[in-house]
Amino acid sequence: MADGQYTLKTVDRAFQLLRIVMDAPAPLSLSEIAVAADTSTSNAFRFLKTLEASGHVVRDSAKRYAAVSGGGGEIGLNRGVAILDLIAAAPGGALSSEDLASAIGVDVPQVERALEKLRARSVVERSDGAWVLSPGMMRFFRPLLNDQFLSRFIRPLMVELSETFGETVSWFVPHGWEQVVVEVLPSPHPIRFVLETGARQPAYLGAAGKAHLATLDPDAVAAFLRDLEPIQLTRFKLETEALLDELTAIRARGYATSDGERVEGAASVAVAIRGPDGQVVGVISVMMPKFRKSAADLRSIGETLKARVAALFDRGEEETPLREETK
Repeated sequence: MADGQYTLKTVDRAFQLLRIVMDAPAPLSLSEIAVAADTSTSNAFRFLKTLEASGHVVRDSAKRYAAVSGGGGEIGLNRGVAILDLIAAAPGGALSSEDLASAIGVDVPQVERALEKLRARSVVERSDGAWVLSPGMMRFFRPLLNDQFLSRFIRPLMVELSETFGETVSWFVPHGWEQVVVEVLPSPHPIRFVLETGARQPAYLGAAGKAHLATLDPDAVAAFLRDLEPIQLTRFKLETEALLDELTAIRARGYATSDGERVEGAASVAVAIRGPDGQVVGVISVMMPKFRKSAADLRSIGETLKARVAALFDRGEEETPLREETK
């Protein structure tokens, strides 16, 4: 332990602030750093200005501070991006810390620190001892989706369905054996169900999940369900054989329905959407409290939704609006 009589308190305080910034999973504001260091904002500001002038920290456009990577055993931006590239390109989309460290030429503790920071920002996550990309990465793709596929095709359809049925309309994208909620138009009713954007949902529960599973290879789905330890979100209990039979029926009729599988008291109808190339790009669903719709209503919504999705890429500028088909 260092002898206190030989330490310089100002240097010690500067290193304290630098450690706070370096250990943070995301850039910090001046007030956050001051609180963490138990000092005034004016003192923290002077120390941070000195550290910034010496190249140890940087301040972004939002006036938040981050440590300059590359020194002190930290991995820089280029290697951080390389980590993501390696995980995305790996067979199965997963790599161990050891494999990543070897691939980018650093030691395991270094890559682990970088991965923990990426995990704190919902960019990667652990799965069976390996690292995989997180569904949280979807937030980076949303601007592209908003400007292209989502804004041109999906959102107009969601608006029309919302106006037609007066219920919550959601857009899901596949993520392995799960789905990620990308876009939601809440129902205007005071009693409604609304899933959180960015939330992950198991594909074996709910209309949206079953609509997705029905598009996959039946043998692969059966193998997945055989080894599954299902979670139970409501009173609904999954029965594998019943689900396999239901998926066969969904393939035949073109839409899926559910009753209280993901959310207690909720009913939903969903249809998978294939892009112009024939690949499934996502699932659109209509969700409502069960008491508001009968079984006949759900079937009518399903048929309307199926027909509307089938014509999605053929829409013209003067297309006839969707008609209300439920009573």
